[in-house]
Amino acid sequence: MIRIIGGSAKGVSLAAPQGMNTRPTLGRTRESIFNVLANVGLLETKVLDIFAGTGALGLEAVSRGAEEAVLIDQATGRILRENVRRCRAEGKVRILQKDAERALLSLKGETFDYIFLDPPYRKGYVNEILHTVIELGLPAEGAVIIAEHVSAEPLDFSMLGDNVSLWKEKKCGETVVTYLLYKKF
Repeated sequence: MIRIIGGSAKGVSLAAPQGMNTRPTLGRTRESIFNVLANVGLLETKVLDIFAGTGALGLEAVSRGAEEAVLIDQATGRILRENVRRCRAEGKVRILQKDAERALLSLKGETFDYIFLDPPYRKGYVNEILHTVIELGLPAEGAVIIAEHVSAEPLDFSMLGDNVSLWKEKKCGETVVTYLLYKKF
């Protein structure tokens, strides 16, 4: 069972897709991510959750004080709407039920303080979507991009340009959570 770990929606259980081969971010991984982000601050931030699945990352951020979250997932729109309702976050969350590339294109001109990226593993999406996020100018100045991927699919920094730098990396088994900092020059 997936629950919101902290903030105003703490303890709310989230609906999860059945039989769709989704892989929600584990509670302990999510807790670790938000412990890191608590040091930077979530209040009044704008969050983008790409391949949102249950919406746990974006909803956790809203529960802990983010002003707005955009959740992108082509397959789980109904579940995302249910989880937004359960967390009483209707006024703070937008759901884009489109494929990731089309959804990101529709956001051009907006910027986000935190960008969560948790694509299906071993499909080549992590580098492709990161590149699109940077090319579209979606990270705000000083944004943190949190990418969850497998060690067999490392991030290709040559695709990301000079504006992106590695902040930290945490490995848990074959899963890697990479924190990137975005600075405009």
